[in-house]
Amino acid sequence: MKDPVGFVGLGNMGLGMARNILKAGFPLIAHDAREAPLRVIAGMGGQVARRPREVSERVRITFVVVLNYPQIEQVVLGEHGLQEEVRPGDVIVLMSTVSPVQVKELAQKLGGRKVQILDAPISGGKEGAEAGTLSIMAGGEKSAFERCLPVFRAMGKSVYHLGPLGSGMSMKLVNNLLVAVNGLAVAEAMVLGKKAGLDPQTILEIIPKSAGDSWMFRNRAPQMVSRDFTCRGELDILVKDLGYILEMGQSLKAPLFLSAVAREIFLLASGMGWGREDDSAVVKAIEKMAGLIL
Repeated sequence: MKDPVGFVGLGNMGLGMARNILKAGFPLIAHDAREAPLRVIAGMGGQVARRPREVSERVRITFVVVLNYPQIEQVVLGEHGLQEEVRPGDVIVLMSTVSPVQVKELAQKLGGRKVQILDAPISGGKEGAEAGTLSIMAGGEKSAFERCLPVFRAMGKSVYHLGPLGSGMSMKLVNNLLVAVNGLAVAEAMVLGKKAGLDPQTILEIIPKSAGDSWMFRNRAPQMVSRDFTCRGELDILVKDLGYILEMGQSLKAPLFLSAVAREIFLLASGMGWGREDDSAVVKAIEKMAGLIL
């Protein structure tokens, strides 16, 4: 029988990931602040923990998929957090996108507990989380990675060990730089085409057959045209990640001109009230400045 797995955070991405762990035959003990996703997990045969410490009390490996670093600190280090019941040799896997510096700070705070930390952020969106086709980019001790690999394979199609702690987050921020800049370029291109008198449906047909094609175009441009801004990747989360990207560039003395512009425009879109929508909603800020709607 497979060893039980802990999971904290059943949100936009986490719920699909947790369901795939259960489908792969791993006993699961899950915690979330909300009741609804816990009912889903219980309905699939998973066990529910009312506090994070109840997770670490019953497992040796716990995956954390929450919104940001303050939430990570709360579920790991806070009152009733995972740290209250962890044992030497336990593994805590941080899958939320935060900065490499924050990951290392958390590891230092847990150093006396002899707990292994992996940073293993994910890419692929809500669809990939539900389908079990995520890309998983891990940093940390190779031995800890190998212990977690069977569970990673239940959640992702492409799983990488990139090196020491922080490497996974560095890779994810490189990826999200491209997501943000490319997504903004898609929005500008669609608005420019419409303003030039082109039919948006024609643009959707031609670009995937041309050199300007990209994953972001194929997955975001149709949403912009259909006005379907149902959240697959929250705009405000991309604003957060762009902040980490710029911090990383500053610390490494790497100029990031396009990232800086992208952050300001995504931040503008958030300030206009679209922060909780899908990141493709950035097109609404471009439309407003251009004086049209697709």
